[in-house]
Amino acid sequence: MKNRSNKIFKILHKKNEIEVIIKKNKLSRNYKFTFDKKRLSGLVSIPRHISFNDGFTFAQENSNWLIEQYNEMMPIIIIENGANIYFEGKKRKLVYLNDKKSGVELGDTSIVIKNNKHAHHKIFYIWIKKRISEKTRDVVLSFSKTLDVKIRNIKLSNSFSYWGSCNSNNDISINWRLAFSPPEVLEYIIAHEMSHLVEFNHSKKFWELVDKLIPKRKSKEIWLKKNGNYLYRIRFN
Repeated sequence: MKNRSNKIFKILHKKNEIEVIIKKNKLSRNYKFTFDKKRLSGLVSIPRHISFNDGFTFAQENSNWLIEQYNEMMPIIIIENGANIYFEGKKRKLVYLNDKKSGVELGDTSIVIKNNKHAHHKIFYIWIKKRISEKTRDVVLSFSKTLDVKIRNIKLSNSFSYWGSCNSNNDISINWRLAFSPPEVLEYIIAHEMSHLVEFNHSKKFWELVDKLIPKRKSKEIWLKKNGNYLYRIRFN
C-alpha cells in the first residue's frame, strides 16, 4: 500500500541524484526543509493542502542549500581494508589480516583487525563500541565524584543529530562515533550531559560545572563544529 502522505523526488547534482522526500504533515503551517545526514537526503514538510509538486518546487528553489548540506557530507568514509581514518583523534590505517584468532590491535599509525571469516568490519565495529563504553565508564566514574552524581545507565546511540543526551533517571547516552574524535572531545560531551543532571538548563551555573570538569571546553566545541560531519561520514558496510 502506497504512503499517500509522502512522495519522493530527485534533484540532480553533478553525477549524483539527491533524494528529496516531500511529506504532508497536518501539524505543518509552513514549508520546512531539513537534511537527513544518515540517508543523505532532503525532507520537505508541507501543510496537507499543499500539493507534492509545489513542495518539490520549493525544494528546487532551495536546491543550493540542499547541495551545500550534501557536499558537507562528502566523501563518505567506508570502513574497509586500507582505509585511512582518524581514530581517537589520530590518523591510522586499517589493516585486515586473515587469522584464526579474531581481534583488534591498536597502534600509533594503524589498526590491525584479525579475522578468518571475512567479517573484519564487524569485529572492528564490536570492538569500537566496547572500547568507547569502557572509556565513557572511566570518565563517568571520575566526574561522578566531582559532581556528586551517580549515573544509573550508560547507553550508546547512533544518532545523526546529537552527540549526547540524558534523562531524569540519571541515564546518559553517548554517540558511539565519538570514538573517532580526540579523547578530550568525548570527555567534554560526557561532562556536558552529566552537568545537566545537576543543572537542567544552560544557565551560568551549568557552564560553571562544565568548566570545572573541562577547563578549556571552547576548543572542544570548536573541534566538534569543524569536524562533526567527518564523524557522521564514517560508514560500515
